[in-house]
Amino acid sequence: MKENGQVGKIKILISFLGAGNYQKVKYHFHNKSYESHLSLIPLIDIYQPDKIYVIGTENSNWSLLRNLNYEQIKIPSGKNTEEFWTIFSLLAKKIKLTNAEIAFDITHSFRSIPFFVVIFTQFIKFLEKSAEISHIFYGHLDWLKEESTIIDLQPLTALLDWLEAISSLQKYGDLEGLCQLMKKTDQEIRKEHSFPVSSSFKKLWRTLETLNGIAQMTFVPQLGQLAHELAELIDDEKLNDEIEQYVKPLTLILPEFKKLIQRFKKENECETLLEIAGWYLENKNPTQALIVLRETIVTYEAAKRGFDIYDKNQRDIVERDLNEVRRTSSEPIHKLWNQVIDARNDVAHALMKKTGKNIDANRASRKVWRLLNKSQQILLKGAKHAGRN
Repeated sequence: MKENGQVGKIKILISFLGAGNYQKVKYHFHNKSYESHLSLIPLIDIYQPDKIYVIGTENSNWSLLRNLNYEQIKIPSGKNTEEFWTIFSLLAKKIKLTNAEIAFDITHSFRSIPFFVVIFTQFIKFLEKSAEISHIFYGHLDWLKEESTIIDLQPLTALLDWLEAISSLQKYGDLEGLCQLMKKTDQEIRKEHSFPVSSSFKKLWRTLETLNGIAQMTFVPQLGQLAHELAELIDDEKLNDEIEQYVKPLTLILPEFKKLIQRFKKENECETLLEIAGWYLENKNPTQALIVLRETIVTYEAAKRGFDIYDKNQRDIVERDLNEVRRTSSEPIHKLWNQVIDARNDVAHALMKKTGKNIDANRASRKVWRLLNKSQQILLKGAKHAGRN
């Protein structure tokens, strides 16, 4: 039985060996059985690697590997933090990761090595983008029957990828990792099952992908529209059933989507824009927040004059009028416009500042927060007053 690997990738099997006097047992994997002292022997037949690394200590039972073609890596036993760093450095130095498909066998690992392997798999993803972790094999031994069933724990490590994607969403409003995982899951489901998931799931990750691109480019008007589309998708009962069945980690994220959608569903355009500016700031994007604040003021003034807020020519008129009075008028809206424009210009031309001038990024970010608060006070108050009239 040969396991199909990724085209063009070198298949590497990394196994661990302890000091035990391992007895011969019957290993089962899918519909095949093997008798061996070590799980490594059947896994060589199952996985058919191009390269084998066996990792152990000075006291490991190396005699069990006689006549086997493999590369030996001796490590300390991992009794303290210093030894863990030594193990980490040894593996990073000796194992060739470039363009590799990697399978781990942790059946005969020792101490906290299984936990270390999970961390090392994450390290590989950052260290070598061309490498892929395809399997983490573990032989679960039934002592009474003297039989071991080999299982693949790799899907559990995928949870770490979902957690990383959730973290990126919560900290930075970044949906890219999440979209990639959803797209990959969609493809895997379509490949593994005779029937595909509904088109709603595909539409969901594509809509999120579009939303992420729009957010990165600050195409503000489309954000509100996509929020409404997402609201309809997330409420789809069939989609929720499929997510529960096939993409359980996504169930943890749906509440985040719903909160995000509710933020952008406001009574008027100015409120929506201010929420978007706040969202950019919370996600550490003050430059984009300033862009949105600038457009919010123009939108507010255009609406007050009865203009079409999406008409470029009419917005140009508003901008021209605001610029004419921004340094002379004492009107709160004009002073706000002046401050936002100055802050925006400082950011836009930061690279052209004299090198001797100190630029305090934290101070600049706090200034944007103050401008957002001031914008909320002036624009929301004005919008409510206009609504009463």
